Amino acid sequence: MTSTLARLETIHAADLEAVRAVGKVLPDVARAVEEIARRLEAGGRWLNVGAGTSGRLGVLDASELPPTFGVSPSLVTGRIAGGRAALVDAVEGAEDDEAAGAAEIRAEGLGGNDVVLGIAASGATPYVAGALVAAKAAGALAVALVCAPGSRLAALADLALVVETGPEVLRGSTRMKAGTAQKLVLNMLSTAVFARLGLVWRGEMVAMRPTNAKLRQRAIDILGRTLGVADEEARALLSETGWELPPALVAARWRVTPSRASAWIAACRGNVARALEEEPS
Repeated sequence: MTSTLARLETIHAADLEAVRAVGKVLPDVARAVEEIARRLEAGGRWLNVGAGTSGRLGVLDASELPPTFGVSPSLVTGRIAGGRAALVDAVEGAEDDEAAGAAEIRAEGLGGNDVVLGIAASGATPYVAGALVAAKAAGALAVALVCAPGSRLAALADLALVVETGPEVLRGSTRMKAGTAQKLVLNMLSTAVFARLGLVWRGEMVAMRPTNAKLRQRAIDILGRTLGVADEEARALLSETGWELPPALVAARWRVTPSRASAWIAACRGNVARALEEEPS
């Protein structure tokens, strides 16, 4: 009988394989980042679409972006086969409904500046295929994130991120290696996209929303780490801006009023990093 430790060592080794598999497709991920960022900068939206584990990971990543980067909850959203109920319970057969995936996307009224990221370990999920077909018909960018070579979804997509993770330790359980790889790529995509859009500066989340005591202290710390602002001054400045971090940072950086800082950020089209690098004109 396999010992618990030996089993865990096997799973851990498999997880490392997933990390290495992601490393092999970094050029493709970089291209996707550039294409997605360009469309969002032009006013587009980004939808993650998947079923089961893949769908849950897509919804998870989308839901974490507003507090992390201060973006609107409608900018990046997630769709899962079977709807919200499928986030916590299996909805049998939902992933096989290609028409439902297509209808979900058509209802969004997408256009040329929008992006649909279809996530499916097998690369064959009908619900996701329907979503990608409808996305392309609407002129949106269709991106596939899959873990199997030669898949239908990869062939359908404008851009395919094919992370070949191989057989699972628990045969067929793609919540394991494949799920790990998908989460890694989603982290990379969203973080790099919003860095490109100027919501990261000096490795800090300069547009994060301080919505609780822990995050308010984090905002104070960011002002201290990046600009050397003392805690008391940082707290006063953040209070003056209604606990909006970007204008507080810009005001501290250039020694301007919060209202002037907000106007400069708007002039920089919301690119906080640019507003911090370029002195207000």
